[in-house]
Amino acid sequence: MHEEYVDWLKFPPDIQHQFFQCAEEEAIKLAKAIEEFVSKVKEVKNTIIPHIHSLTLHDETYDVAAVDSSRSANLSERLGVRYGVFATGLILLKGIEKRGELYRVGTFKRKQAFSQDKSKYFFSLLTTYLERKLALEALDKCDLLILDGSFYSFLIPVERMRKSGLHGPEEDKIVDETFNLTEELRKSGKAVGVIKRSHTRAIGGYLAQKDKRTPFTTIIDKHLLSTMMPENTYFSYQELLGDKPVQFYTMLASLITPETDIEKVKVEVLDKTYRPFEILGYDKKILDEMRRVQVRAYDHIPPAEIEYPSSISLEKLLKFLGQKNFFNEATNLPLCLDLVDNLVSVSQKFTGEFVSEVEGRVLEKITGSKENIESVKIFFTLLNPQKEY
Repeated sequence: MHEEYVDWLKFPPDIQHQFFQCAEEEAIKLAKAIEEFVSKVKEVKNTIIPHIHSLTLHDETYDVAAVDSSRSANLSERLGVRYGVFATGLILLKGIEKRGELYRVGTFKRKQAFSQDKSKYFFSLLTTYLERKLALEALDKCDLLILDGSFYSFLIPVERMRKSGLHGPEEDKIVDETFNLTEELRKSGKAVGVIKRSHTRAIGGYLAQKDKRTPFTTIIDKHLLSTMMPENTYFSYQELLGDKPVQFYTMLASLITPETDIEKVKVEVLDKTYRPFEILGYDKKILDEMRRVQVRAYDHIPPAEIEYPSSISLEKLLKFLGQKNFFNEATNLPLCLDLVDNLVSVSQKFTGEFVSEVEGRVLEKITGSKENIESVKIFFTLLNPQKEY
């Protein structure tokens, strides 16, 4: 029996059988959906293919830096406190030669009485803030600096947190500081963002303006473009969409239905697109300065979505992207970003190990009564031992 079936066989025979039935039913549905998808793609190729261009390859090399971080996927829940850890790193490459590296680590903790939503949100915000700080340290050492993710995506949860009453002065201060650091990076003309887990559906939103029943409003652009883009090509969003931000069309795709009034939905979408900037008193025109491309260096994996500010010309960006060994053949992501991602990865198991290390050191420092020692053990006891890893 193949190794991949080991977990399957751990279930009772009746559960195994039902899962096999589910797999068969899913296969029938998906086969039909894929056939329909292929048929629909043929109908929109003429709209999209004119905006796919060859990426010119060359032998020049540039100093490229990438910043990424990893944090505990889930906070370690103890009776006395929630704990998380993070690691942020930066690697500088010239071609495939490593020219430098910087690392920062830290901890995050919250009392159990505080909202879990707030804890996770603030932990994410704090990590982004430290990424931006580290990125600025390397800005004068590189020609191109790669951020993990979109420049301003950290603003999106702010509205939800404020509505729920979980956003206070501490969060406002970190948001402002992160925004100011991001602005420095944007204005430098050196920084770009790579959106690894993209959910962009801008093409679907664009197509929905003419046909509200288009199936592409529920299909991410990476999927659609993977059927059309050969290797060593790029797709320009601005050529297709014009000056409105990609986020506008993605949101349009999520809100439009066959019954909606397209013009009314556009007004609503326009408001929602810029709302995070307006709520915080930032200039919403900044979003109009951001551009995106999808780049496919290798045809066996999906393209990479790259965001860049208008302070970098498309011609200059393509020069960076066309250099030899810029993309990792295994992931189609920038090699520099993959390297730093691998080096700073924090597992949930490590989070538990870190907290156990803290507990051991606290016990070493506690002197005196047995009562104090018992209190330490209770403080660090898992809130739900079943859910630790």
